[in-house]
Amino acid sequence: MALPFDFRTPIPTTEPERFRSAARRTAVLRAGLALGLVAALAAALVAARSIDPRHAPLVPSGTTGMLVLDLSASVYEDAFGQTIRKLARSGERTGVVAFSDAAYELLPPGTPARELLPLLRFFRPEAANTTGELPVDPWKDFRAGTRISQGLRVAHETLIREGTSNGSIVLVSDLEILPDEVVRLSEVAAELRQDGIGLRIVPLFPTPAKYARIRQIVGDSAFLRESSAASPVAAPEGRSLRHALPWSFVLVALALVLLLALNERLLGRLEVRR
Repeated sequence: MALPFDFRTPIPTTEPERFRSAARRTAVLRAGLALGLVAALAAALVAARSIDPRHAPLVPSGTTGMLVLDLSASVYEDAFGQTIRKLARSGERTGVVAFSDAAYELLPPGTPARELLPLLRFFRPEAANTTGELPVDPWKDFRAGTRISQGLRVAHETLIREGTSNGSIVLVSDLEILPDEVVRLSEVAAELRQDGIGLRIVPLFPTPAKYARIRQIVGDSAFLRESSAASPVAAPEGRSLRHALPWSFVLVALALVLLLALNERLLGRLEVRR
């Protein structure tokens, strides 16, 4: 018959010195595991707070964005409607620069993208009145040639003015540029890279030659869609397995679970078998 035993009562011994080294080792191990658990928990909280709940936003997470819209005469109505609606649906915030031959700041950085939705009525065919005409275009006298470099430069200056340390630009354009614009665009792209400002491009169905010319300047990774009209607008994160899961949080959470398991394995209460 097993006798009752209170596990809260220490086992008496006449040789405590033999247990001192084991006690010190256990105390150090307990302290180390406790620090590791606290550090893993803190890292998990930081990783969780840094995760953007939006799936693959067009404006990279953690950046101050500027949307640069091509309002030149070569861009047809509603060409950038998909981009604006996607920004608005995902609740993104971005400033806006409009450009043609010249450029100007339309909305400051941090503006909710839903503020752009009223602009679409000037370009959507369904917004036409009973006579079949679109509302009066406020940019009628502004729309002319295409100087992408001017739009990017104004967006760059806006981010610098706001003291942004982590900026990004989303360019929406048909990439219609003259040969002399290539040099200016290359210079502006180099300035953006130097200041750590990311550039993403939504091409509005340019010809293969135009698409290839811009791609040589900014690289493949900058494009948020293919040059075909049927391709959707999507950030690179939306097409990458690397961004499909919050891997940093998963790894930290796994480390936390392993530390908890190790703590239970090594520092569990000693049971006396009868």
